[in-house]
Amino acid sequence: MAGLGKIILIGVGINIMDIFEGDIVKINLSTLKVEREPSSKYFQRFPGGRGLNQYLLFKELLPGTTPFEPANVIAFGAGLLTGTGAPSSSRLSIDSLNVQTGGIGSSNCGGNFASTLRAASINNLLITGRSKELVFIYIENENIKIINAANLRGKGTVETEIMIKDSIENSEVEILSIVPAGENMVRSACIMVNTARAAGRCGLGAVIGSKNLKAIVVSGNEEITVRNKEAFASKVRSLRKKLEYNPIVQKRKKYGVYFYHPWVGMDETPYRNFQGGILPPENITEKIYAEEFLKYKTESKCCKSCPIKCWSVHEIDNGGRKIISEGMQGNEPHNFGAKLNIFDAKAILKGHAICNDLGLDSDNVCGVIAWAFECYQRNIITEEDTFGLRLEWGNQDTVFKLLSLIAYREDFGDILAEGSKRAAKLLGGSDYSINIKGQELMESLRSSVSWALGVSVSARGGTHTRGAVIEGRLKDLDPDVCKKIFKIEKVNELDSYENKEHLVFYFEILQAMLDSLGICMFTNSLRLDMLTLQDYAELYYYALGEEVNIDKFIETGERIHNLEKCFNVLHQGWTAVHDYPPDRFFDEPIENGPRAGQKLDRQKWSSLLEKYYKIHGWDSSTSWPLQETLERLQLEDLIDKLKEYNRIP
Repeated sequence: MAGLGKIILIGVGINIMDIFEGDIVKINLSTLKVEREPSSKYFQRFPGGRGLNQYLLFKELLPGTTPFEPANVIAFGAGLLTGTGAPSSSRLSIDSLNVQTGGIGSSNCGGNFASTLRAASINNLLITGRSKELVFIYIENENIKIINAANLRGKGTVETEIMIKDSIENSEVEILSIVPAGENMVRSACIMVNTARAAGRCGLGAVIGSKNLKAIVVSGNEEITVRNKEAFASKVRSLRKKLEYNPIVQKRKKYGVYFYHPWVGMDETPYRNFQGGILPPENITEKIYAEEFLKYKTESKCCKSCPIKCWSVHEIDNGGRKIISEGMQGNEPHNFGAKLNIFDAKAILKGHAICNDLGLDSDNVCGVIAWAFECYQRNIITEEDTFGLRLEWGNQDTVFKLLSLIAYREDFGDILAEGSKRAAKLLGGSDYSINIKGQELMESLRSSVSWALGVSVSARGGTHTRGAVIEGRLKDLDPDVCKKIFKIEKVNELDSYENKEHLVFYFEILQAMLDSLGICMFTNSLRLDMLTLQDYAELYYYALGEEVNIDKFIETGERIHNLEKCFNVLHQGWTAVHDYPPDRFFDEPIENGPRAGQKLDRQKWSSLLEKYYKIHGWDSSTSWPLQETLERLQLEDLIDKLKEYNRIP
């Protein structure tokens, strides 16, 4: 490929890098042009990671841009504290247009890529355009190479990493890649880091695939220094100790991410595509308890600077062939277990390993498979539609075959590769497409109101990692603590609608700051007995060498959350109607167990949304941020663009 082997110099490396140093690098794969600008001018408003990614996207992308066209931009952002030694500060935020919803597509993953990106003096990397041929980008400190990757097409995660390291003769690099699902622009494609850390949801692997980009490879030798070294180091030591002795962390070290009863605190499951929230009999559920997975666990790994060590490695025998399954999340017993009726620990580990190797996000791909199974159950689709496959609940062989068909867009898999909302337009069964804003749902929503609210209003479409919280994790709070943190007297029961907007607001702000600082949410786990907003604020201000200001810290989180909201308002014009859960959760109650008969209430939900919008300073009818709110949060530069498209209430 002409010109693709050229080394482009983009600056001179340094040995020690101040916390505010490092750049934004933009690479256009169509023109091979590389641009660089300092990140520091943005940090006061957007401290890296998700916040800065999304601000740059808001500036770059015009309404009407679609996810797969060359003009789309995908942004990779290391958090401000990534590489500083702060506990679990290894997270990478990835943001672009969402291939499921058309709004913001936002993901976050661990591994060692983010810290190495910062060590190469890059805080945020933006990719636009489309290469004529499949390529990978190799960043080595100040040097950037764009290298032909035709020989990597169709390779899985492990093979891709081995081949890249061999070709550049450097085994110490960190690699972010897509595999078959991303190359084939499957809407449930994720991005893989270190072969096992998945940046899931939103189909961002397909965005990279649309740009003919196979991987980004990075190495760097810069060291980041903070400004108040003594206070920062002392705080890091105290927080590591606090985490070390926390019982939740102890369990994660032993078991991995999934260490609990699968339906803990909820008494509801996504059984067979959320039909009735049924709790299976104990003799069935016990087959996917954490202890069952522990039987196959061989080791624990950890991301850089992480004291939690939740990256579990499992090994299973598959007919005489060894399968290594790494990094299983707590979602999998819900996705493969309850949702697809596969109550078998080994089968779930195998399904997870297949998703890793093919680059499939298990939440989205299991969601569309569950839709297909229910449509088959109800005779909406037949074997004529499925190319002869019998979609029977619990048939793990059919599920594994479908994963491959989807990743390679073959036969019935080509339809499922579009996601359930689009597939239902072709085949029918839209009532059984369980999605929010167009993205498949992993979470059950009938039992916990604050959980349901956080999932439903999430800007990226149906997710619990942006503000949802289960009330049981906050029970027995001292009234003074409750009032100080949530501005309410007490946390009410799961099915109560009272004051739930305050809980979600707090955790939305917290998560916005974690994603922008590059810190893992497992240091908090939506609890108050682990690291707190105050802890993160002290780390942040000590790193900057400034006086701790918790109110300013919270305001920064609000700014990031409102920016994300404005992106959706600008690009999709979503209103309150898009913040409702699927009808199934209002119309079909939980069928058994302690919460039998419970379902969501539309009238109460509408009232709850109004209170949620009010606490954010958003218009109650459109849900759009008010101009005075944007001005208070120093987002004046968003207002003109929103006004141009009539998106200010």
